[in-house]
Amino acid sequence: MDHIKRTDGELFIDGVSVTEIAEEYGTPSYVYSESLIKQNLEEYTSSVRKEDKICYAVKSNSNLSILKLLADNGSGFDVVSGYELQRCLIAGADPKKIIFSGVGKTEKEISLALQNKIFSINIESESELERIIRISEVLEIKADCFIRLNPEISSESHPYIQTALKSSKFGVDTDTAIRIAKLIKESKQVNLIGIASHIGSQISKESLVLENLDSLLNVLKILEKNDQKINFVDIGGGFGITYKDEKNLSPSKLLPKIIDKVGPNINIILEPGRSISGKAGILITKTEYIKESKDQNFIVVDAGMNDLMRPSLYEAWHKIEPVIESKSTTEDSYKLVGPICESADQFGEGLHIAVDQGDLIAIFDTGAYGFSMASNYNTRTKPAEVLASQGNKRLIRSRETFEDIISQEIEMLQ
Repeated sequence: MDHIKRTDGELFIDGVSVTEIAEEYGTPSYVYSESLIKQNLEEYTSSVRKEDKICYAVKSNSNLSILKLLADNGSGFDVVSGYELQRCLIAGADPKKIIFSGVGKTEKEISLALQNKIFSINIESESELERIIRISEVLEIKADCFIRLNPEISSESHPYIQTALKSSKFGVDTDTAIRIAKLIKESKQVNLIGIASHIGSQISKESLVLENLDSLLNVLKILEKNDQKINFVDIGGGFGITYKDEKNLSPSKLLPKIIDKVGPNINIILEPGRSISGKAGILITKTEYIKESKDQNFIVVDAGMNDLMRPSLYEAWHKIEPVIESKSTTEDSYKLVGPICESADQFGEGLHIAVDQGDLIAIFDTGAYGFSMASNYNTRTKPAEVLASQGNKRLIRSRETFEDIISQEIEMLQ
């Protein structure tokens, strides 16, 4: 990958020395390539039509500078909370490019969405529709909405990131969708402008995306027979990337097939997250100890599962390499672990990397669901975030301090 590569054995990201970043901002730190984020977004935006929408999944990386970068380059946004919506607005997003998904929208969140006249609120239950109608009547603002369908399709990925199984909390079945559409038509308070579905994350098969689209188009035909004209279908996101040996989906190859399938009168919406920012990020961590024993050798680093949850939560695999390649090699096998008081606090095992105490290590492909899932477990401060761009770097989130963590508690001691 040209944006994250080695020069004379040292790792660089977007032309910036990773060693230099660690020296200036400390470890652990997330670092992102601006150029790669823009390139990945461009593959989507250049493959769709003017009225189609690319709405970045904010949950994957919600840093304000990342959101501003995406907004400045034409991206819309998929949000799942009122505060994610507010983040997008602060970052300069066009409200008419924002969709609001999620099964548990509060009255306050629905009001915020209506008052800011966002593009769509995605309805996930009959009771949610009732709430939207009630609030829109009070505010005297008509609500533009999609119905989220559950097509009962497996994304064939980890169970925790599948969202369209029969047991899933997301979306509604076809019969319920048709019933909701009828209630919308009778309400006069809601505009039904589209139907949506999202089958999960890290999808590697083109056929699953097209099967999901077929489900949406079938429901669309039923609604049109009931004299309800639909202008948009939202096929979700979830296009996979290659962490190890997975097959990634190419937007530039798949989107023309999707557009051809929907025809000229229906526009599409996509909600990519991981496929835009995932490979654009690395987590830099420092070796604290080398711990060797008869049964297992460990490299103990200063990053923990509170900084990067994916390996502990999903047993996810990430490429792990020293920031500066060692001239020596080792036949010994190591497990890379952090300081958290949990056995699950590990990033990889079976590693044959030669590092010494104090050496820097990079964990790759952490630009999505890295910092956004970070926590303060064990009273650990959250890491810094840095954006690299064509040889330059800037801090986009300062490292959290202990004082930051206790600020909302300390005054309660009085």
